[in-house]
Amino acid sequence: MTKVKFNLDDELAILLQAYQDQSGTDRDAIINQAVKQLLGKKLGKKRIAQLLKDSEDGSDYQLEQFFSSYDWLE
Repeated sequence: MTKVKFNLDDELAILLQAYQDQSGTDRDAIINQAVKQLLGKKLGKKRIAQLLKDSEDGSDYQLEQFFSSYDWLE
C-alpha cells in the first residue's frame, strides 16, 4: 500500500474522528473507501478498469476486486 500525506479541513477532521469513534473503523479504511467512491463516480468503472489493467502489466484485472475491498463500511 502506498503512503500518502494529506491535510484535512478542520471540519472534515472533526467528522472523521466522530465517525471513527462511532464505528471503530480504521482511518485508512474510511479514507480509502471515500476516495474509491469519489473516483468511481468521477472516472467511471470502465475508465477505472482500463487504468488498473494498464497498471497491472496487462494482466486481466478484476474490477470487482477494486470495488469490493471496503464494502463492509457501508
